[in-house]
Amino acid sequence: MLKRNGYILGLTMVMLSLGLLFLGGCAGSKTFLLHLSYSPLGTPQFLPISAKPVTLALYQFEDVRPDRIYLGRRVYRDGMVDFFKPDAGTVEQVMTQSVIKTMEKAGFKIALVNRVLNQDKEDFKDIPGDVALGGKIEALWVEAKTGYATTDTDAKLRIKVVWGLPKERVWMTKTIEGSAQETDRPLYQPKHAEAKINEVFKDGMDKFLKDETQLREKILK
Repeated sequence: MLKRNGYILGLTMVMLSLGLLFLGGCAGSKTFLLHLSYSPLGTPQFLPISAKPVTLALYQFEDVRPDRIYLGRRVYRDGMVDFFKPDAGTVEQVMTQSVIKTMEKAGFKIALVNRVLNQDKEDFKDIPGDVALGGKIEALWVEAKTGYATTDTDAKLRIKVVWGLPKERVWMTKTIEGSAQETDRPLYQPKHAEAKINEVFKDGMDKFLKDETQLREKILK
């Protein structure tokens, strides 16, 4: 009987140890993939269809955020942190591809330049197009903070956009900013973070050609 009790006790200790190991393995941070995307279907015709074709030299958008690997994070009340990443490449790859689609929909012919745009070193005569476009991603991040039962979310975007006009040898710059918040969300899931980051992403992309009457006039001159 004592031998049987000792066997049961030993088996119980082994099961408890395995359970603690399992819980310890699950307690670490996790990384979730978010589908960061933008549909240019609503982009207006920026250049008249009847106008002479305009070639846009599109440079890669440079990611200068403090954390280039992730798209955001979720911080729990106990200090544990989960992370979010885009599911279709890096943030700068997603941004560049989204800009390509937007500008094609707006009426430009795209000439992709496989490097970032440095206006301080760029020679206008070497730009392979009628107009140049590049920029820097200074902020694109979703931060979720979970309390006892609900989660608050804050998403932010800031992009520095640079247009180059070779004929006039001038650079035109502007900063695009956006934000989105949500408070007291129960049963929080990665899809809620995905919705907020895409909300600010869409808002920013919609502003690329908004109120650019002067730019249009200079391009068509």
